[in-house]
Amino acid sequence: MARDLGKALADYRDIAHRYDRATRRIDRVRRRAISALELAAGETVLDVGCGTGFCFPPILERIGSGGRLIAFDPSPDLLALAQQRIERAGWRNVTLLQANAEKVDLLGTRPSALLFSYVHDVLQSDAALQNILQQAAAGARIAITSTRLWPRSWWPLAPLVNAYLWRTHEQYITDREQNFDRPWRKLERRMRDVRVRVCWPGWRYVTVGRLSAQG
Repeated sequence: MARDLGKALADYRDIAHRYDRATRRIDRVRRRAISALELAAGETVLDVGCGTGFCFPPILERIGSGGRLIAFDPSPDLLALAQQRIERAGWRNVTLLQANAEKVDLLGTRPSALLFSYVHDVLQSDAALQNILQQAAAGARIAITSTRLWPRSWWPLAPLVNAYLWRTHEQYITDREQNFDRPWRKLERRMRDVRVRVCWPGWRYVTVGRLSAQG
């Protein structure tokens, strides 16, 4: 099944009001991915598929007021919550864009760090990756995190765990048939110095590396 943006928008409209609470168990791995970017003050960072903006605070803590955060998402319902988060915090260095990954325009910025946090469908779209990466700075640092299936070799629990993951991610992923066992597969082809760390309980991971010259 190919990525279905219409279904994704409808699903996120239904769960937007409870998204932060529903996803609270992944807060730690999202922060771990941000830490892996090794951000410095003054950097420009791209948050791909930013959702409600959960990742904004730890990013902005690292880049400071002199840095810039570009964030986009196709869901107006999730972006409305992200905008509320921005306004409550009083951040002035966040640019929020409503766009899908295949067409987003980063307004001439060249982010030096890119976060792909729980955006499985984007990771499976060659057009999305091409559009995003061609707008990034040369050698940009990349961190990826989301859910992956357990390896089949983790028998006998793997089939049961994977059935659970398949069912519980129905409203978060529309392209589960493609690379759900290794979601970073397409992006790592465009990266160098790739490192993958599997995190507890085995279906979470953080993949880091740099954009290759051919990216």
